[in-house]
Amino acid sequence: MTMFPELVTDLLKNGYKVSFNAPGHSMYPTILANETLVVKPLVPLEVHKGDIVLYRSNGSLIAHRVKGVVKDGKAHEYSSLLKSFCPDKGRSASESVDGGDGLSFQAGDTRDGLYNRSSNEAVFFILRGDASRTFDEPVAPEQVLGKVISIERNGGSLNPYSLRHKLACWAHKWASRIRRNLSLQ
Repeated sequence: MTMFPELVTDLLKNGYKVSFNAPGHSMYPTILANETLVVKPLVPLEVHKGDIVLYRSNGSLIAHRVKGVVKDGKAHEYSSLLKSFCPDKGRSASESVDGGDGLSFQAGDTRDGLYNRSSNEAVFFILRGDASRTFDEPVAPEQVLGKVISIERNGGSLNPYSLRHKLACWAHKWASRIRRNLSLQ
């Protein structure tokens, strides 16, 4: 195991921003392979649907988008082993916690750190890479280290949450689908 994940974890937990090159293609087209990410520290209560968060899993660092927040009892239904595409279709607001259903959370003293006050259940984050068709295993709040705040590309800095960047990614996705469909004909 390398020392890099420990170093990044320590820096973020001590309140420092970090930047590093992100390997892989899981967040394509939002983040391209080997682009530099700037990550700021984040406490789990500040995580929102749509954020790109850096979390730790099995000694590795992963930056993926938050697709939702669920109660403990539903977390493993969203596992990459069990679900793909649109897991919350057909779910009621009491089952899915995405920040808009009126449920409130507080810090707790258990392994997970976040609770739904109304049911005293732990809460987990559901994440997925933008290029992936499956969800990551549910992420506990203590695994979350920070939020991606910018991407360095071609000598400039991009805000991954800006409308301009979102539209460019959307256009890129559709152009890729059209090219793929034309090549199949």
